[in-house]
Amino acid sequence: MDWVSFSILPTVIVAFRKTSLMPSLSNPAVRGFLLVLLASAGYAFFPIFTRMLYADGRFGALDVLVWRFLLAAPVIWVALNLTNQMTKNLTPQPPLHLERGSQRLPVRGLLLLGGLFAVLAATALMALERLPASAYIVIIYTYPALVALLSLVILRERLPGIGWLALGLTLIGVVLTVPTLFSDLQQVDADRQSVLIAGVIFTLVNALLYALYIVLSGRLLRGQSELAKASAWGITGSAVVAAVVLLLRGPVMPGSLTEWGALVGIVIVSTVIPIFAFYAGIRLLGAARASIVATVEPVMTLTLAALILNERMEPIQLVGAALIIASVVLLQVDSLRKRASG
Repeated sequence: MDWVSFSILPTVIVAFRKTSLMPSLSNPAVRGFLLVLLASAGYAFFPIFTRMLYADGRFGALDVLVWRFLLAAPVIWVALNLTNQMTKNLTPQPPLHLERGSQRLPVRGLLLLGGLFAVLAATALMALERLPASAYIVIIYTYPALVALLSLVILRERLPGIGWLALGLTLIGVVLTVPTLFSDLQQVDADRQSVLIAGVIFTLVNALLYALYIVLSGRLLRGQSELAKASAWGITGSAVVAAVVLLLRGPVMPGSLTEWGALVGIVIVSTVIPIFAFYAGIRLLGAARASIVATVEPVMTLTLAALILNERMEPIQLVGAALIIASVVLLQVDSLRKRASG
């Protein structure tokens, strides 16, 4: 699809602007670029694994929530310790958690933030029970524009012209994408109509909560350098919420290899690996450029949904998706420009 190529091209161009790169893994920027791509691919698989897990009708949203965080929490701590040990052995510099000048992590705040993340993850899982993965990923990517809006309201940060432009593109993209889902509502029963409407509502709530999570985490982690460890504490807070849900509902065990594979994919491929890959990429590429490269995630999800789940989007929905992705790139380019001028 040509639109995929045109969506990826600006990302690649902007990410490597002002850099002189050779196609060699010895170049830190190349390694950082590949690590961020790896993280984006892992996150892109999350809606796919979730839809696969729902296919047999055994798992509900809260069941997936329980398995995801109760398994991911111990895995991420083990991975963090192994990573720090490897860092200590391979380089004379101190590992991440011993870096000089780093502030002490606000553990209590991170645990509470992890609880919020569990709630927003639940809304994502509930949305994916009701919507195709392709529709979900397009609507959820309204969150960068919502972050800009919440920063204006909560942090009193002035929203620049590019921010307002990105917000406008996002709203237009949603208008083009969402109504197409309901174009044939007259031809489906009332139950299906309710399911689709609830799916869109859950997705918009998910985007709003995610935007709030990003704003709050930005305030909480300002000046911090040990971001991977902060994520581990956050996932631990999410696991506490998952444990409460488990006590209230009881466990649902996977009944097939496909379900086990989807669960392992959600935990390892779409939770643990992306966290470490993204933060490693940030250290090599820089936060602004890493966030721009990460905008390939919705393109990856749409492609995977078409290849694996056989989902298709109408041309008008693709136009809406392109506008939403363009708004994300605009916001990230503006961030990069401000850092360069500052």
